Amino acid sequence: MATQNKPVTLILISFSILLLSSCGSSKLLGSWEFIDLYDGVVTEIDSLKSKENNSRYGTGTLTFDKDSSFTSMEEKGSYQRKNKILKMKYPALDTVIMNISYLSKNYLLLSAGKYPKTWFYRKK
Repeated sequence: MATQNKPVTLILISFSILLLSSCGSSKLLGSWEFIDLYDGVVTEIDSLKSKENNSRYGTGTLTFDKDSSFTSMEEKGSYQRKNKILKMKYPALDTVIMNISYLSKNYLLLSAGKYPKTWFYRKK
């Protein structure tokens, strides 16, 4: 009897792992409103949650779609995500490699650069 349940158990475990991994990726999908830019790598979101969108750097929206495309500042491109690395490719530019410093269903922190900056986004 126990050997009959083994394949079912393996299928359920595999399905659960697949579901959990796709849920993590789906957090990135959708439209994100740019809030502000910070020096250094920021990984804590608590002090930023109440921040209003009045950055001296302006406003904008970053949108990630299921087909691995994104739109930023009226420009379209493609992206690849592997764990905490986000590779964004605009058609006429080199690939931009960003680190996902923080990602939840409502907040996104992306950091990059030799002298790192962190971009703070809130889900629209």
